[in-house]
Amino acid sequence: KRRIYPYRNISSHVVGYTDIDGKGLSGIERGLNESLSKGIDVHLSIDINLQQAVRKELLKIMNKFSADSGISIVIDIMNGEIISLNSLPDFDPNNNNTFNNNNLFNRVIQGNYEMGSIFKPLTIAMGIDKEIINSEMVFDVSKPIKGIEDFHPFKGSYGVKDIIVNSSNIGTAKIASMIGKKNQIEFFSKIGFDDKINFEIKEAALPLGNKNNWGELETMTIGFGYGFAVTPLHLVNAYASLINDGKKTNPTLLKNMAYYNNTKIVKNSTSSYFIKLLRAVVLETNYTGPKVKIEGYEIGGKTGTAELRNESGQYQKDVNMTSFIGVFPVSKPKYVVLAMIENPKKIKEENYSITGATVAAPLVKNIILRMIEILGISVPNSSEILKADTSIKY
Repeated sequence: KRRIYPYRNISSHVVGYTDIDGKGLSGIERGLNESLSKGIDVHLSIDINLQQAVRKELLKIMNKFSADSGISIVIDIMNGEIISLNSLPDFDPNNNNTFNNNNLFNRVIQGNYEMGSIFKPLTIAMGIDKEIINSEMVFDVSKPIKGIEDFHPFKGSYGVKDIIVNSSNIGTAKIASMIGKKNQIEFFSKIGFDDKINFEIKEAALPLGNKNNWGELETMTIGFGYGFAVTPLHLVNAYASLINDGKKTNPTLLKNMAYYNNTKIVKNSTSSYFIKLLRAVVLETNYTGPKVKIEGYEIGGKTGTAELRNESGQYQKDVNMTSFIGVFPVSKPKYVVLAMIENPKKIKEENYSITGATVAAPLVKNIILRMIEILGISVPNSSEILKADTSIKY
């Protein structure tokens, strides 16, 4: 019997595809091949209406910036259910003419990326939880350190929150240096960065760190997201766990199959501070905040803009992986939303800016607006929603 995939491209990286004999070769088809071959029904956590809506938003931004690829994930922190997962370009499992390597590559779980500034809150959480730093400390960011500079230089000092709000590489590097390699490795192990994510899709990749080349400079650069590469799902899972009162989240693509794990990776107080930092980014930045705010909904988050390497390992100027990771509602976190756009091109309409704030933050806002509508998420403590923004039907 030949498999028919009515949703075609919409969830192709989740569902996967089979060979001519019906054997699963990727996605759920491969991961749950045994159950499926016995005719057992499998119910996925993906909300197909949301999946379609998010895919459209992702395509819109990719087309606007002539980008190479796009990634998005929406996870329910409470039970680890992934309700939307997109990796573009994608493929039509009904049509093997679309089966080229670029289309079949699931960037969410197979792609390892240096994440840039989106890593900075992890470094702060590490330092706070180990009591190596505290929220009252101040760091001089006026001079470069070991060649590390800030995108927006500042002649003075920042507190810990300001380091995140202003996305200071120098401040984060100094904190990472205080934390040290041993603590960094130990924390990465706790949040799952030393292992593949064990869930229903078996193609998941192992993060890439170089333990043989991890000196003081590397400890500093890893602190702000260079020199250690993880998959987007690893990043989302780390954020979800840190936000979930510090309890480890177990991602799943199956409905009502959540495995509740009470393993604590950080203290409750660290989790609360981590959330506060993400909220401060949205409330206190002049550029990112306005791009992602939605009236009445408490959103927190962090941008990332990381230069991509060429085939010989050199960083390329203006060839970026841009990202934004969002969490909402901040007072009772339920969802983590990540969007990443690879190699957006400069356009006049956006003043030739290709940062995470320009490219990915508005995308996450639009994804959250679609979630509000499709999932029927009401405003915490009722206030006015931007009705015009939530009027699109799918």
